[in-house]
Amino acid sequence: RASSSSIASKGFVADSRSDSKDAIPKLDNSGRFCSPRAARELALIVLYAACLDGSDPVRLFDRRLNERREMGHKFDKAFLIEYDHMSFGGDPLTTESEAEADELLQTYQKESEIEVEVLSAPPKLVYSKLILNFSRKLLVAVAENWKNNVLAIEKIAPPNWTMEPSGRILEFSVLHLAMSEIQVIGTRHQIVINEAVDLAKRFCDGSAPRVINGCLRSFHQDL
Repeated sequence: RASSSSIASKGFVADSRSDSKDAIPKLDNSGRFCSPRAARELALIVLYAACLDGSDPVRLFDRRLNERREMGHKFDKAFLIEYDHMSFGGDPLTTESEAEADELLQTYQKESEIEVEVLSAPPKLVYSKLILNFSRKLLVAVAENWKNNVLAIEKIAPPNWTMEPSGRILEFSVLHLAMSEIQVIGTRHQIVINEAVDLAKRFCDGSAPRVINGCLRSFHQDL
């Protein structure tokens, strides 16, 4: 494939979801994330962190957005080209040799290092203004619709989830974001459900993607 540097010099990098000429750009001309997937991912990370420490997600987002950069911190924007919003877990893999296993492990370690660098960097270095605004809009919608979402989740989520909510904070965060985007922001439910399932594949374990898909379809039918 073409080198990442040559692609970036064209002004944008296409989203990895599609190889077509109509693919949504991954990076804008400033070299920052500009796809809606990045906005939803950022909103999920902030919402999850807010739920863990019991803080307001919008305030946490604003605080993180305005944090000063650490002295001497340098962020390599090449990481943004390598970062993959569509990297999913999947089933355990088998290899034919130790050399193949070592090579695979090195690849995963590199991907993890890139992910840590991207997700811990100051948001203004990573995301375009459009994406930051959309992420904040999602979190505002979640905060405003929280009580209604909780009632809906109690109705549509499986009992083993609702009986142990502390063990499903990430999954519930995905549901809160998706439900708020459908009901408050008005994004087409097909798009939101697909995005929520992909986020669950990326960040959650086991059957979560399938369960979240079913929950959101039930939620939309109830609407």
